[in-house]
Amino acid sequence: MATEMSARILIIDDEPHICRNCRKILSKNDYETDYTLEGHKALAMLAENSYDLVITDIRMGPVGGTEVLKWIRENTPETLVIIITGYASISSAVDIMKMGAFDYLPKPFTPDELRAVVAEALKEQKIHRQNKQLTHAQRSAPAPSHQLIGGSPQIKNVVKMVRKVADTDATVLLYGESGTGKELVARAIHANSSRQNKVFFGIDCGTLTGNLLESELFGYKKGAFTDASKDKEGIFQLADTGTVFLDEISNTTPDIQGKLLRFLDTREFMPLGGTSRHSVDVRLIFATNRDLKQMVAEGTFREDFYYRIYVYPIHLPPLRERKSDILPIAYHFLHQLNPERGKSICGFDDEAANRLIDYHWPGNIRQLRNTVERAVILCEGDRITAQDLPQLSDMGDIERLMGYVPETNAELVQVKKEIRQKAVARIEKNFLLHALAKNDWNITRAARETGLKRPNFQNMMKKYGIKTSGK
Repeated sequence: MATEMSARILIIDDEPHICRNCRKILSKNDYETDYTLEGHKALAMLAENSYDLVITDIRMGPVGGTEVLKWIRENTPETLVIIITGYASISSAVDIMKMGAFDYLPKPFTPDELRAVVAEALKEQKIHRQNKQLTHAQRSAPAPSHQLIGGSPQIKNVVKMVRKVADTDATVLLYGESGTGKELVARAIHANSSRQNKVFFGIDCGTLTGNLLESELFGYKKGAFTDASKDKEGIFQLADTGTVFLDEISNTTPDIQGKLLRFLDTREFMPLGGTSRHSVDVRLIFATNRDLKQMVAEGTFREDFYYRIYVYPIHLPPLRERKSDILPIAYHFLHQLNPERGKSICGFDDEAANRLIDYHWPGNIRQLRNTVERAVILCEGDRITAQDLPQLSDMGDIERLMGYVPETNAELVQVKKEIRQKAVARIEKNFLLHALAKNDWNITRAARETGLKRPNFQNMMKKYGIKTSGK
């Protein structure tokens, strides 16, 4: 799989300075680049070598960019093609995209524009290859013992920390956004410890009030309160020699925090209404989605308790910060859900995979699982499509683009990505945005550069809801 460091790129243009400039620009990203001034020589190079990406001019003597694009589509369809041309128009852009080019770049273009479109192309290619690999992967392959799916540096670091702390009795604090899998990590710690055959209790401190949480943890004696008609053992007693996971510890009261602090120091507790202390061997794992240090500063969390549980902190990164893990996790859920729903779906098509990768996942892994489950229910074929992911449609629908004017190059690339939906309306809007961005949102200059009369240019802007005042 091509990475930014290893991608091989062929540049084709009959103007030597264009080739040299492109090579110089891309060398700063450590891409491996070749170039040629002739289309027929480019075809020979393509036949002999493997390239991830081709950047080609459209007009070059007897063998131009169109012929190169056709050859690639027929012979090496995974090679992406970016067309660079000084003769860009809306109609030519439509034709280029219909032929299968990834994108087009009108001359003259800036170094940032070239780097951005190349990075976007290689990103999509990487998603395609990862998706293809996961589709054909062994479905029955067992999940790793730690149950943490993904190969990103972030999740590898979490796995490394889990393995180091698992077979100790150290108190662990897991922190990260909701849905990042804190309980999964807690269970992984337990499963890889010497307590693995003992009980694991998970408690959500956010759903229990102070008194109720205290009685659940420590138990109570008959008559301790109105409804205490008999003795009840608490979780700490039931979990002796096992592990207790206390989620959302930030929601506990200072009084509970004080009692937990004493329990951590002594591993002893007294049931509500009791007169004698009980000693147990319990490992505690805490979790929070809030900044406990900030809560300490605000006086809403006990400082002594904070430092007592901050022994071995593990940060769980949000899903949007480890995008390379999204598809492996999605396939993991898909293979789990297929038999539950009586389906035999083999994977996601490329458009669906791109939507999964591009979405920001505010609910993290929990939201991803719910999304995959809904898609499995909706899917009527052997692959999940973008139509089976209606809740993610805001990443690609034209409605979101209406009135949206990108202010940065990265945002412009996101808009340009919509070209690949092969809708003329999207191409027209992209063309307008590109011209406006290049001309500092001056309508007169943008219209002159595109060869359109100013009134016609303005009418097209109105059609797509583009306003210079919104930049």
